[in-house]
Amino acid sequence: MPGFSQHHFAHTLLGGWQIGALSILQSGQTFTVFDSVNNTNAFPAGTVRPNLIGDPNSGPQTLTHWFNTVAFQSAALYTFGNSPRSVLRGPAWKNVDLTLSKNFKLTERWSTEFRGEFFNVLNHANFDIPGHTLGNADFGVISSAEPARTVQVALRIVF
Repeated sequence: MPGFSQHHFAHTLLGGWQIGALSILQSGQTFTVFDSVNNTNAFPAGTVRPNLIGDPNSGPQTLTHWFNTVAFQSAALYTFGNSPRSVLRGPAWKNVDLTLSKNFKLTERWSTEFRGEFFNVLNHANFDIPGHTLGNADFGVISSAEPARTVQVALRIVF
């Protein structure tokens, strides 16, 4: 903001403010569906993927039913599933952070910075990926989110 050079009190109070903004807009994170049952009779070399038998992206996307859960089924005995990696995408992520700061000169060598930081200033709900393990109760359900708006205030002394 502009300075008020002719009015010392107004300049001290209103002049010299700085503002900064950071925006992040991302498409949804990809994720892989896993099976809770290991029918392969093979060594446990990690997670097992189910068979993909339909379109997992059909239907509306809601928090309680993010993808078509009936598009997956456990693989037959002694076989591996055919579901590909990163077959689905979670919800989009939108975030705006804002910083507002003001520097005050105390003496020739000492100054302070008053700073307010606002994370997720628009308070947009950014949901995590849904449960993606076939056979679990939360399969296809989004049950968590990133933090809501957070504000922090700081005073820094520089000497």
